[in-house]
Amino acid sequence: MQPVIRKIEALVLSISVQSGVGIIETISEKDETKKAILKITGQTPLLTKDGHRIGVSAIPVKGRIIAFVDSKTPLPMVSPPQTTPLLVIFDQYDKKGEVVIGAFDEMQYSEQLKLKLHIKDSTEMVDLQGKRVEKEELIGKILIVFYSTTTRSIPAQTNPTKIIVTDVLSTE
Repeated sequence: MQPVIRKIEALVLSISVQSGVGIIETISEKDETKKAILKITGQTPLLTKDGHRIGVSAIPVKGRIIAFVDSKTPLPMVSPPQTTPLLVIFDQYDKKGEVVIGAFDEMQYSEQLKLKLHIKDSTEMVDLQGKRVEKEELIGKILIVFYSTTTRSIPAQTNPTKIIVTDVLSTE
């Protein structure tokens, strides 16, 4: 069963570290009354918009982040809500492009995202440790996909610049 992944776009209010866990307090860009606390563990991939790993201290206060969370994970009944995201992207101001996370089939299609990938020789394909992976290893795995544009067709199609195979979630 595929996870249901929700995208949260937010601005960073504060960053701290407590007992080895990064704590990022955020506020919604669209509704300033919506706050959330993201807990960043050693298992939480923290990447730039072009797919490079960074530490929590590299994200500035007032920086824009995109967090991906499993919407099936229960949240504690506290205010503001607190969760450990599957992935956090620091959305640098000068970087263009999009990032999505989801499972893709043998045709490189994601039903959940309604997105078809056209993988080229120039597409960088790696795991979270940076080790190169082959196209066949992408099938049924949760992928972090970096791309610049899509077609306006249904489904949307893209030539990704980078794909990271993640073991954060399984599709089983």
